[in-house]
Amino acid sequence: MELSLILTIGKYLFVALLYLFIVAAFRILIVHIAPPRRLGVRHSGQPGQRSALERGFGQSLQEPIQLKRKAQEVVAEQPRPPRLLVIETSATNLSVGTIFPLSKSISIGRKSHNDLCLQDRYVSATHALIVQQDNSLVLRDYHSTNGTLHNGRRIQDDVVLSNGDEITIGTTTFRYQH
Repeated sequence: MELSLILTIGKYLFVALLYLFIVAAFRILIVHIAPPRRLGVRHSGQPGQRSALERGFGQSLQEPIQLKRKAQEVVAEQPRPPRLLVIETSATNLSVGTIFPLSKSISIGRKSHNDLCLQDRYVSATHALIVQQDNSLVLRDYHSTNGTLHNGRRIQDDVVLSNGDEITIGTTTFRYQH
């Protein structure tokens, strides 16, 4: 009889531990899923006066916000390398949002020998070039059949690229970013 009493107590202890484990697991899950709570800071209503919470903890509450702003400013100050962003395409090997970093020169065309290959029937074998001249990147049409568009206009001569320019080759439109 003593053995059955010990087994019964063991069962109840096991169920209690299992219950505690489930409660702890749900608490952790809720903490990770629930949106962060904001501290309720009440103001006295008069300009220039801070609440007790702000007087006691104001600096520590503002510190993360100030650090985040400083980090955003540092990121914004760093120059970004030049690149092409696909904003529209029917080419079978590209998708919108694809980014191509630019080097000193890049050839664009349908054939595989190009640096940027566009599988599009409206693109010539070697369609266009982007080359570096002085400190600028220049777009050059390479005698393509359907032409190269810069901001909606077909180009005849070399065009110096500026941030935000749109380049259309075949059915693909890129945005130049630097």
